[in-house]
Amino acid sequence: MALYDKADLILMDIQMPEMNGYEAKRIIRQLETDRRVPIIALTAGNVKGEKEKFLEAGMDGFVAKPFVEDMIIRLFKDWLDPAL
Repeated sequence: MALYDKADLILMDIQMPEMNGYEAKRIIRQLETDRRVPIIALTAGNVKGEKEKFLEAGMDGFVAKPFVEDMIIRLFKDWLDPAL
């Protein structure tokens, strides 16, 4: 079982050393078998049209950094099973 198979949600930083978030998302999607894990893009950039760019690239959501606790709580409520 791969690490992403154990995840209920992936918070994907877009700018990482060695591999960016787009590349990591693409590899995860290729390896998925029986279920799709939601991938939420995290980025310090928050320019107009950036959210749409992430969604078009196959991310399931978008959060701009820095973020506050309420934003993460709302994100978890939106994407995770409340019965967990």
